[in-house]
Order: sequence, then C-alpha cells, then structure tokens
Amino acid sequence: MKAILQKVPVFTDASFAVQEFRSAHFTAPWHFHPEFELVLVMRGTGKRFVGDHICDFAPGDLVLLGPNIPHWYRCDAAHYEPEAGLVAESVVVQFTAEFLGDRFFGVPEALQVRKLLDKSVLGIAITGATRDGVAEMMQRILKMSGMEKLLHLLQLLHRISIGAGDLSTLSNQGATGTHMRDSERINKIYEYVMQNFTQPISLDDISGILNMCPSTFCRYFRKHTRKNFTHFLNEIRIGHACKMLIEGDVSITEICFMSGYNNIAYFNRQFKAMKQMTPKAFKQAYNNR
Repeated sequence: MKAILQKVPVFTDASFAVQEFRSAHFTAPWHFHPEFELVLVMRGTGKRFVGDHICDFAPGDLVLLGPNIPHWYRCDAAHYEPEAGLVAESVVVQFTAEFLGDRFFGVPEALQVRKLLDKSVLGIAITGATRDGVAEMMQRILKMSGMEKLLHLLQLLHRISIGAGDLSTLSNQGATGTHMRDSERINKIYEYVMQNFTQPISLDDISGILNMCPSTFCRYFRKHTRKNFTHFLNEIRIGHACKMLIEGDVSITEICFMSGYNNIAYFNRQFKAMKQMTPKAFKQAYNNR
C-alpha cells in the first residue's frame, strides 16, 4: 500500500463534494488531502487510523478530519473474502477552507465553526447525541442540491461546533504531518502488520521489509509514529482480542493465540496494561452493559 495525495473530485455545479461509497471494503489507501473531510460509516467494521491514533470503527462512526492529516479505514479481514458477501458503506463530505471565500470563516458569526475547523487538524471523533443528529443530517444532504445543500452543510458544521461534550481529538500534536516524505515506508509496515498480526512478527521480520537493522528500524519507527513498534503491534492485537471477546464465545486462551500471542500470561499483562482490566473482566463489563 502506497500513501497518496488524494485528489478530491471537482464538481462544476457545487462548491464542495458529497459522495456515498459502497463496496465490499473501503478502497482508499493510507492517504491525505488538503480538504476537510467528514466521514460517516454506514456499514462495515475494521480499524480506523488517523495520524498516530488507532481505533475500531463500526456503523455510526463519525469523524471530522482536517487538511493533510493522514488516515486510513482498513476493513476487517472478512470484508476481503468475496464469499462473505459483506459491504462497507460511507457518506463523505469534503470541502476546502476557502470554499465560501477566504474570509467567510473569519466573520464573528462563524467563530465556533472556525474553532472546530482549527481543532480538526488532529482529527475529531463525534459521538453521543451530536453524532446521532449529524448522521441524520448527512444522509439528508445526499438528496439535496443548490442553495439548500449549501445551507444544510453550514447547519451541519454548526451542529458539530456546539456539541463540545461529544467531541474528542484523535491524533497527538506533531503527529499529523511529520512523516509525509516517509509515508511509503510507514505504509509498508502498516500493511504488513495488518496482514500478519495474528502470526509471530519479529523485529528481524519487520525491519527486513525496509532493509534496516532492528535497532535502526526501532528508532525510525518511533521518530515517524511517536510510538515504539512493540506498542503499536500490541494495540492492533489487543484491539482484535477485544473484538473477539465481544462478538464470540471463543475462550480467552483461544483468543490469546488467535490474536498473535503465544503466551497467555503475557497476553493478560498486555491486555490489562491497555484496558486497565483483564480479558475476563472486559467481557463481563461489556455483557453487563
């Protein structure tokens, strides 16, 4: 997978883009673009990467992404199996900072929206009642055109901007554009891990992809992702384990080995370090919800 500067389509009859995507899995690779982007997942599950942030996504996931922050929606493995018949679907709104002129968001009435857009350079997850309201508005905007569509977008941005309690930033400061020149190398690592995390992955294996020695690779990865490789790999594996604990009746021991670990004690330690509870307690807490 090669990181790309994605070109947002230009429409002669509109100042911003509203599109619906539907396929077996999301096809956009790890990419970035100068436009703001509001993404609502309608169908599909997987991992959402925004800057240095990693999280599961599912239907209802809603995120506002600022300009040039790298991101990737990587569907679960089952979406890549034709016989599974799964579908990934999203509604995406994209617009530039100047789509209404270079001074529009500088007027006093747009202060709240301007603050929202400034904060979105780190990526913003939208949850709760704000998410529910905005998701409904995004589905309606698909059927609009002309001035009605434009006014609806402004209402949509205003609705997000006043939902402070339902907004949380995703990526860490400084992790949104520091590795663009090295994105192809980082992407090779991400793709390899996503395809192989259920199997043993040694530092020799992963560093060999970039033709580096393990010590050089570790420094390189930390510099460009602001986390060490072992922590990154554990994030992916523990996230996968959580999904299995929620969705199935597989034993914790089986989940341990199916998530890429070969030692149940080590798996339990890593799980507790990331989730502040044991796998058993995590499953019980979810069921009690």
